[in-house]
Amino acid sequence: MCAPGVARAQTIEERQWHLAALGVPAAHGTTRGEGVVVAVVDSGVDGTRPDLAGALLPGAGFGSSSGTDGTEDNDGHGTAMATLIAGRAVDGGALGVAPDAMILPIAVGSDGDRFTTTSVAEGVTWAVDHGAEVINLSLTSLATLTPDLLRAVNYAFDHDAVVVAGTGNDGEEHVGAPANIKGVIAVSGTIQGNGPWLESNTGPETVLAAPAQRIVTAVPLKVVDTGYAEVDGTSAATALVSGVAALVRARYPDMDAGNVVNRLIATATDLLAPGRDNATGFGQVDAVAALTADVPPVASNPLAPPPDTSSAVPPPSAESLPAPPDDAGSRVLLVFGGLGAAGVAVVVVSLLLARRRRIRRAPVPVVTEIPPPSDDFWRNDRF
Repeated sequence: MCAPGVARAQTIEERQWHLAALGVPAAHGTTRGEGVVVAVVDSGVDGTRPDLAGALLPGAGFGSSSGTDGTEDNDGHGTAMATLIAGRAVDGGALGVAPDAMILPIAVGSDGDRFTTTSVAEGVTWAVDHGAEVINLSLTSLATLTPDLLRAVNYAFDHDAVVVAGTGNDGEEHVGAPANIKGVIAVSGTIQGNGPWLESNTGPETVLAAPAQRIVTAVPLKVVDTGYAEVDGTSAATALVSGVAALVRARYPDMDAGNVVNRLIATATDLLAPGRDNATGFGQVDAVAALTADVPPVASNPLAPPPDTSSAVPPPSAESLPAPPDDAGSRVLLVFGGLGAAGVAVVVVSLLLARRRRIRRAPVPVVTEIPPPSDDFWRNDRF
């Protein structure tokens, strides 16, 4: 107990304003995401972070991270996202939306700035083959059409996985791949007070929104010496939605992915004009409503085009595909809005958030504009 007149320091968890905004504490009275496998396809996840103790499954590496098990993270982005999803709040540390979920760490680039779409697609496919029920893609590109990602995401759909991706952080009316693939939950950002985060990319593809500003989470000590940071971006919003998806999958273990997506959409809190809008989609995800509301079942993912009758086969390996040119959208820009140093994460010490610094962004190759595809384009047998 604090002495009279002495203010008690806030814990890391208490600095995580997004938890209350999404109703996470109340949702944990129903489920904490027990046993659900969430793949984090990113820069890797630091296996030494106490916030994720007991949360990591054996993972894999692709692209420039090939040969690793996914548990090293030189950039910090993947660790930050994994903690937002499944942080254990160890010793006053960061709490995730689904703290009893399991993280499947998949590193698709060691530099954390630019990932090839090929490595991301390989990571998604590997995640599906290793039991991922939710796939978190806190990354985006300027590319409108990316055949390799389309193949991999459709493979995930055919194996009953929920796929979540960010819209981007440039404040533009453009949602690139993989968020623009039909069936994916494309996530934009909000701020405290439930207003839209103006740096979110927007467009008719936007499905849901979640907090994206001043989000406190854990990062490797090599990135920030306190082990905690403050991030901005639809990356964080994406991870939070993935966490809620994990809660729903735990609460309704027999529910297919299409109905999980439908439940998240049907129970979202509308923020702007009634109905779906380009800035926040169907609204901000609501963890409690997603777990408790009476939502009629649907026959398929409401975001996807009508299914075809072809059988699903694994996407071709990278060796069997021609190498994509660097000027044709083959690179994916990691959406990592901002990072700030934080104080030591113990209950009796304040969390001190220093001036935020922008993470450097590698230039994204210019992608030639292509007319929007028809529904037939998105069918599994298109590529």
